Amino acid sequence: MLVANAIALPHIPESSVLAQTIASLAEQMLVSMDTSRKDRLWPADAMVFQTNALNLAYGACGTALFLHDALGELPAVPRDWLMAQPIDNVTYPPGLYSGIAGIAWSFAEMGMLDRAVSLFGLIPQSPLAFKTAEIFSGVAGWGLAALALSLKTGDEQFQSLACQAGDHLLKIAKHGELGASWPDENGDVPLGFALGGSGIAVFLLYLWHSTGESSYLQVAREALEFDVAHSKSVGDVLLWGASVESRGHRPYWLRGGAGVASALIRFAQMLKEDRYLDLARKAVRPCASFFAAAPHLFEGLASMGESLLDVYLVTGDEFYLEKARQKATQTLLYSIERQQGIAFPGRYLFKISHDYGVGGAGVGLFLHRLIGLRPRRFHDIFPGQSPGAL
Repeated sequence: MLVANAIALPHIPESSVLAQTIASLAEQMLVSMDTSRKDRLWPADAMVFQTNALNLAYGACGTALFLHDALGELPAVPRDWLMAQPIDNVTYPPGLYSGIAGIAWSFAEMGMLDRAVSLFGLIPQSPLAFKTAEIFSGVAGWGLAALALSLKTGDEQFQSLACQAGDHLLKIAKHGELGASWPDENGDVPLGFALGGSGIAVFLLYLWHSTGESSYLQVAREALEFDVAHSKSVGDVLLWGASVESRGHRPYWLRGGAGVASALIRFAQMLKEDRYLDLARKAVRPCASFFAAAPHLFEGLASMGESLLDVYLVTGDEFYLEKARQKATQTLLYSIERQQGIAFPGRYLFKISHDYGVGGAGVGLFLHRLIGLRPRRFHDIFPGQSPGAL
């Protein structure tokens, strides 16, 4: 449903309204902690029980990171709980959004650098380290985290690990007339940032930027070209399904056009090539036009708002900032008043959830980024990368 044809939207909220929302959300999270539990710290998506207690997507790290950003530091009680949780390769996979890489990167962002470095040492030993290719839980994800930690610590071991990840991706890539791809274990080829080639392309682009190795840039371009080649063009709009074989389209980050737009705009910014900018504008247009039945960061309004903000911060075009603020207005329609603070509903809008992927933490991080026009967490890793117009 197109927003323009649906309802007259309320006024775009001022920064003070968003700041109060963030403060109220943080208040609710602090009063809903349960430190007596080991399986989760906050109310979260049911996936937390099928994954692990700390992972970035559904576990405690995403919520803790929001509190860190919202409050300026993570309070001692959740910090101590995080630090006390045992982590090993038996119960934790290596991935960025699913496991150790994301936990380590989050710890580093919250000032727990020694623990982050120690945890990252588990990844090369994991039997799952090279099982999948993508950003969400595969090689590209922990490779990106390694690159980020190399920049944060100056320790060459992390760049070496990032190169190991990049070299593996180059080795297993499938090359064809339409570009490079990495089929999943079922032989299907996912599209997009989180699960497809666009996210892998951004990691390889960043690895080229750090090392100067041209082979990384070559395959990065091929990977993004593959996703672009599998878009559906409707006038001046580009649309994507979840995979090469899927029908329909999605305007989100986890699956769909919002994720591809986020990759395209970073290629435009780093390579200064107009073609990528033109493609990014076409890819992000559905994010400006469509409503969503959820406020979430993975597949909801916040994911669309993040990509619109990405394009604004690179182009300086106020149209995209206005549309990102519109998405913020729309997310507030889903807020739930509690006795102390506010919350957001989780998957299927069934119950309150404070997690990063399909809960309040992801919404809160988008609103916090919008207020300050900040770089995007887990996407912008270089100093000064964003904001900055072309």
